[in-house]
Amino acid sequence: MTHQAGTPPAHQNDPLALPDGYALNEYRFERVLGGGGFGVTYLAHDTNLDCRVAIKEYLPRGVAVRTPELSVRPRSADAATTFDQGLQRFLLESRALASFHHAGIVRVLRYFRANDTAYMVMEYETGQPLQQWAVGRLPLDRASLLRIVRPLLDGLEVVHRAGFLHRDVKPGNIYMRADGSPVLLDFGSARRIEHDAVDHALTAVVSPGFAPAEQYHRHGKQGPWTDLYALAGVMYWMVTGRMPLEALARLREDGMPAAARIGNVTVFGIGLLNAIDWALKPDESARPQDVAAFRRACLAPPTGGEGPVEPPLEAPLPLGVSAAEARSFIAAVLFADVAVASGDAAARTEGRTRLARMLTQTVASVSPATRLAVNTKEGCAVCYVGDPEDALRAASHLGDAAAGEGLGIQMGINLGPVQVAPDANGRSRILGDGISTAFRVMRFAEPGHVLVSRAYFEVIHHLKRNAVACFQHLGVRRDGQDRAHEIFAYSGEGPAAAARGGEASLPRPMAGSDLSPEIIEAVERGLAQHIGPMARVLVRKTVPRAANRIELYERLAQLIPDPAPRAAFLSGLAGGSPGSASATRSRPLATGAASAAPPPADVPDADGGLAEGISDELLAQIEKLFARHIGPMARVLVRRAARDADSPESLCRTLSGHIDKPAERLRFLNDAGY
Repeated sequence: MTHQAGTPPAHQNDPLALPDGYALNEYRFERVLGGGGFGVTYLAHDTNLDCRVAIKEYLPRGVAVRTPELSVRPRSADAATTFDQGLQRFLLESRALASFHHAGIVRVLRYFRANDTAYMVMEYETGQPLQQWAVGRLPLDRASLLRIVRPLLDGLEVVHRAGFLHRDVKPGNIYMRADGSPVLLDFGSARRIEHDAVDHALTAVVSPGFAPAEQYHRHGKQGPWTDLYALAGVMYWMVTGRMPLEALARLREDGMPAAARIGNVTVFGIGLLNAIDWALKPDESARPQDVAAFRRACLAPPTGGEGPVEPPLEAPLPLGVSAAEARSFIAAVLFADVAVASGDAAARTEGRTRLARMLTQTVASVSPATRLAVNTKEGCAVCYVGDPEDALRAASHLGDAAAGEGLGIQMGINLGPVQVAPDANGRSRILGDGISTAFRVMRFAEPGHVLVSRAYFEVIHHLKRNAVACFQHLGVRRDGQDRAHEIFAYSGEGPAAAARGGEASLPRPMAGSDLSPEIIEAVERGLAQHIGPMARVLVRKTVPRAANRIELYERLAQLIPDPAPRAAFLSGLAGGSPGSASATRSRPLATGAASAAPPPADVPDADGGLAEGISDELLAQIEKLFARHIGPMARVLVRRAARDADSPESLCRTLSGHIDKPAERLRFLNDAGY
């Protein structure tokens, strides 16, 4: 190792980089090409072979510094272990990458140790980064797109077979050579598929728009599907001219237009566009799991393709809502999909066509004014904004029809918010947590089974006294985003089997009740402001069980799944309503967890069967904390969960699954001491 006489100043844009002109072994460092959190890449001259190379230096900025002697050292004694483990990983990965031989992957020539760190020497590729090359060329045609994608897919397959992930596929890391061929650069973020805790600590790699959600946190499940998401993001950009939305912004409510909707179907073919959308699913388990599956989808004839397809369902808008306006509803969402092997694309496509036909026939008995049929690439979904029991009836009928045709289907039902909003082309799109949660609940179902969420069960439980006998509590399950879902299995008897008789103009109140028609109609109007057209059915089915106006409000509030509209509806109690002067306040107004509505008669309070450490005083404290996040429903949920909890911590963690927002969920657990 030699140094040239005199030490030039460090690169002006990176004070930690080696100085321009620095000499190390047979290499003379000319300038910095780029850098990140874990290293710096230089352009260098190989004086032995008289050629340019690119050299990657291991320099994890969070745990290391550059000394005046230009060595790389840990920042502190505490950082030494992390630094050394990362250095060993860098050397092992360099050895593996040096074994790759593919035209679509940058070639690693050698690696060595010096300056108390390590260096990876790679071929220096001339050309342009893809984002520069693409200026004036986007959107590409099908042939040009595939000339770029095929070598990259083949190269990634080589990497994956060796047990590695690239983890930073993006336009900036794809170079276009002078001959028009692509090469994937910058393996500085590459890690083994089976990585350890040190890898997690050192490699939080995120390129917004191209990094999937699993790369944003320590416990994300990364695999070949991670690189495929990133490559699909690059393809999305090349076929639409738009950058994909950041993955975290798509988890709760996916507002990114599908490539199949905004891409040119005539140019690319629906199969290729569907393949892009397939690999861009926020849920990693819903994407192609390996390069082979994604390649087949991309290279299928323009008229077809592997992966999810849109069922031919119509999407009527309820109550005269136009596609030009945004409108939110509370809906009972039925989500169904065929149960076939993940790799059997032909069977899945044929099954979904049959499912769409059967579902179209099933929903025909429900007025188009109270349902929304959703076009989806994960299956079929129908949102019922009238009677929530319509979803259960449809699931029962659909299950019978599918069984008669020998078709295995999964079904999930949820109650939650659904939004109708215009897309960029002025057409309506239907989205929201009500739909996404129904999909996630469905994913837990076995073929031929119907699962429902806690929110939906609570509504049916309040509307039908015999509903408990029709469901089996399956506990809490966690999806691919580590969200908790309390689910129930439907037996197929009870509410759905009941004949749907005609509904009187106004329900008959409980004997002795002072609920007048004017009060009932006023409550209905108030509830409709927060949940939409379902209010009519919920009010009229709840009135016979309410002794007065206050109890009617409290019972209805328990049927509103989201805390904000629930609180807004309860605030109507203070404002009064026509005829409310006669509604005697037989008991105090519910103002918090301590005075929230009692649980239904068939859901007893937690009592002597509680685990050790769970006292009535502790339950009261937990109710108070929990009510801050979900409102009056807190008492019911706490008392029910307490019967199955084996410790205060397990109780709080079960309850946290009812809080949708991650930040609020963490706040509740922190406040509870867990």
